[in-house]
Amino acid sequence: MLEAGKLNELRKLLIGLSQDELNRLQKLLNDPHEFAEELSTLLPYAIRKMIEKGELTVDTLLPFVEDAMHKSIQKNPQRLADILFPVMGPAIRKAVSEDLKRMIAAINASLETGFSPKTIKWRLQALTSKRSFAEIVLANSYVYHVSHVFLIHRETGLLLREELAPESNPLESDLISSMLTAIRDFAHDSFKSATPGTLDEIQVGELKILVEQGPFAVLAAIIEGQPPADYRLTLMETIEAVHFNHGHDLEKFKGDTSVFVHTSKFLQTSLIKEKKEKKARPPYIIIVLLILLLTGAGYLVVQKTMRNIKFNKFVSKIEAIPGYHLTDYEIKGKLIIIKGLKDPLADDYTQIAYESDLDAKQFRMNLEPFISADSAIIIKRAEKALRPPVDVQLKLEKDILIISGTSSQQWQNTIYDNISAIYGIDRIDISGLNQQKVDLQWIIPSIEKHQFIFDINVVLLDNEQQIQFDSLVKAAVNLEAYNQLYDKKLAIYVRSFTNRNGNIEANERVASKRAEEFMMLLEKAGVKKELLKAQVLFAEDITESVYLRSVHFAVFDTKPTQE
Repeated sequence: MLEAGKLNELRKLLIGLSQDELNRLQKLLNDPHEFAEELSTLLPYAIRKMIEKGELTVDTLLPFVEDAMHKSIQKNPQRLADILFPVMGPAIRKAVSEDLKRMIAAINASLETGFSPKTIKWRLQALTSKRSFAEIVLANSYVYHVSHVFLIHRETGLLLREELAPESNPLESDLISSMLTAIRDFAHDSFKSATPGTLDEIQVGELKILVEQGPFAVLAAIIEGQPPADYRLTLMETIEAVHFNHGHDLEKFKGDTSVFVHTSKFLQTSLIKEKKEKKARPPYIIIVLLILLLTGAGYLVVQKTMRNIKFNKFVSKIEAIPGYHLTDYEIKGKLIIIKGLKDPLADDYTQIAYESDLDAKQFRMNLEPFISADSAIIIKRAEKALRPPVDVQLKLEKDILIISGTSSQQWQNTIYDNISAIYGIDRIDISGLNQQKVDLQWIIPSIEKHQFIFDINVVLLDNEQQIQFDSLVKAAVNLEAYNQLYDKKLAIYVRSFTNRNGNIEANERVASKRAEEFMMLLEKAGVKKELLKAQVLFAEDITESVYLRSVHFAVFDTKPTQE
């Protein structure tokens, strides 16, 4: 015979279980309660695995769960109300409180920066009443405001449909519907009413909940403020419309709320509000800010415009200096960078910048060296290369360097040795060097000393005046030579004097005829026409004393100013 230990070892080898495990299995098979206890821990995992494998769906389980809850509510609704009552009230209050806090925070954030006599008044009210500033604003902004409307099945207390105003946040609507049902049942059970009780109104702080009862459904509206007296009629018409259109669905309600989606059009008629009228007032703060903004922008524009004007004037003056060629400029912040070319012999621009009221820190000159072909720079280049004596003058005409004046023979011999270093000239002309000048300084006094006096209405010269005229011609014919010798551009004014006594037009006409007669005689004598110009003057218009009906001569530049 085998020992007990060896038998146990043999049993474990054959079936894989120990004696204790076999006893445990035997107990599960013989005791249903023990088996149910063991199975209860495995059932949730089994259901979850079946759902994950697709063998069981939530839609399959949902009818069983809903049917069980429905039967429980039908059998003993008071029990469910009693179970939910301790947590329902605090939960609903917390949800409503959190929703109001979010709304108040949003309003407070938008109005925090507001500043007006009205907002100051509201802030004082908030301080004295121990209420938040946003609550005061809300109370003063709306007369009333319906934020939520709930349609609740009367028998089961289930929420059928909810509608809320666009600016309102969603609430825990299922909890609110359960709360209303629980309060209704509590009032009925507590006061032992023979007939089912009705709940018409609930006050929660600044909120008011109006309830309108129907045969199969209840309509509840959450209102902020004091609604008008006829709003109750609106709720009655709404619940009547719901029963008229969905009475059969309400009576045969089995838990499917999707059939009540079309009640929205009736519920939305109860979402009304009335905002307090506001007196239009000018937006002073916006106007002031706009004025400040425009003033600042205008100041910047003026500053920029003035700087551009200074800069353009500065650039124009620089470009006018011989030896400069500006190509581009670039603005970097407050710094203006000017690019271009500069001949080494060109004048400095610092003085021009000072005259243009520009700070040296405001601009930077990036100038590359180049050889300028400006005549003034060519003359400077020639002076640097030739180093002429004081009495020698240099002049450039059509790429020809004209040298005139008085110099030693030794310096004259060095001209051709250094001429190759002068860029911008083709050849030189020294014909005017060491030439004896003719003195023509006598010409101008000789012209201006002559004057001719005539009788009334007389224009022609008599014999004595003809002799004076011949003397005038000797000096006048040399005026062109004078201009060439002294590099001048002079002309002769033939001035005929008269006065305004009598017929002014006749006097002026006779005086003009005298001047034209002299111009014709001088032109015939050899004086070029472009060197002559007639001028009629009235004795009343000049300060010096002159003879009336006289003709004088004055030498001026080509465009002389009138006396």
